[in-house]
Amino acid sequence: MEHPNALRHALVATVGLTVLLAGCSSGSSTPATTTTAVTAPAKAPYPYQHPGPDPVGVTTLDLGSAGSTYGERYATVYYPTTTAAAVGHARYSYTEASTLPTAYQAVLPAQYNITTTLDAYLAPQAAPNHYPVVLFSHGYGGERLYYSNLLIGIASWGYVVVSADYLERGLAAQVLQSKTKPTAAQDSATMATSLRVLLGEAGSSSSVLHDAANPNLVAAVGHSAGGGTAENALNVPNVKTAVGWAPVPPTGQPSTKPVMLIGAEGDTVVPPSSVTSTYDNFHGPKALVEISGEGHNTYTDICTGIRSGGGLISYAVAHHFTTPQLAKFGINGCSSSDLPAQQFWPIVQYYTVIQLKNQLGGDSGATIPLPAPNQFPGFTVHVTQQR
Repeated sequence: MEHPNALRHALVATVGLTVLLAGCSSGSSTPATTTTAVTAPAKAPYPYQHPGPDPVGVTTLDLGSAGSTYGERYATVYYPTTTAAAVGHARYSYTEASTLPTAYQAVLPAQYNITTTLDAYLAPQAAPNHYPVVLFSHGYGGERLYYSNLLIGIASWGYVVVSADYLERGLAAQVLQSKTKPTAAQDSATMATSLRVLLGEAGSSSSVLHDAANPNLVAAVGHSAGGGTAENALNVPNVKTAVGWAPVPPTGQPSTKPVMLIGAEGDTVVPPSSVTSTYDNFHGPKALVEISGEGHNTYTDICTGIRSGGGLISYAVAHHFTTPQLAKFGINGCSSSDLPAQQFWPIVQYYTVIQLKNQLGGDSGATIPLPAPNQFPGFTVHVTQQR
C-alpha cells in the first residue's frame, strides 16, 4: 500500500534521526511477533541480574500539555506492588504502533507491528512503602516505552521508575518533522515535572501510587541523549546519583555526585572512547562498566523485534525509506550476529541496581563488584571505578 508523500517524508525523517536509538533490520516480511520478558526467581549470589522479589505494576500519568504540536505529555510508571494486589489485573503490553503519534498509528502494517508483553501488571495498587524514585530519560528519537523490560526489572528491586515523554527530541518530533531544536533546559524541566506529578499522585489517597514514593531518595537514569539529561539532573538537590547507558556528556560542569556509566564495546553511535571521555571528566565517586560486543540499541525492547525483521524501522527499510548506511547504524547491537538483548539486559540491570542500592540505600562508599567467572555467559565485563 502506498502512502502520501508527506507520510513518506515523515518516515524518512524518522529513520534518519532515530538511528541513535531505534535501529533497522533486514526488511524481511514476517508476521507480527510478541516478545515477552523471561522471568526467573532471584538467585544468589548475584540476585540483581534476575527479577526482584516485588511484582511490578504499571500505570500512566498525564504530565500536562506539551503544546499544540505534541499535545499531552505522559509518563509511564513502573512500581512495586503485591501478589495479592496484582490478582485480576491484566499483564502489561504495548504495540510499536502505539508509540507513534495518534495520527500515524494506522500506518504500520500488522506484520511489522510488534507487541511487547511484559512481566508486569496494569494498574494494581502500589505497595505503600515509600520507595526510592528513579527518573528515566529515553534516547534521541526514542520513546518512553522502549525500555520497559529493563525498567520493570529495576522496579522489581524496590524502586518507583518514572519514564517520561521527552517529546521535543523523541520519536514524535521525528515523525512530525518538528523544526524546534530540543534543549537541555526543556529536558530538565520535563524530568522535574515527572517527579512533581509522581509525588502528587503518591500523596493522593485515590491514586494507585498512594504512599509509594520517597521524595528524598531520587536517582536519574538515561540512555544516550537521555544519559546527558540524567547527568544534568545531579544539579537537583534531592537527586543523589545518576546512571548513564551509552550516555552523551552533561552540559556544563560535571557534578561531583556519584555516577555510573555503562557502555557496550560494539557501540558505533556513542562509542567506547566517547563514554570513557565522559567518565574521565567526572571527578567525584564514579564507575565505568564496559560490556563486550552488542551496541547502541541493545538496551531497548525493540531490539528483539529488529532481530526478527519487525517494527517501524524494518517497515521503512523494506519500503526503501532509508539507505543501507543508515540501516547499518540503526541495527547496531540488534543484528542476528549479536547475542540476544535478553542476555544483555541482566548485565545492565545488575550494575544499575547495585549503584542505586549503594547510593540510595545508605552505603554510598561501597565499591562496585567485579564480575565473577561465568556470571554473564557470552560476555566480558570490565569495571573501572574511583570511590
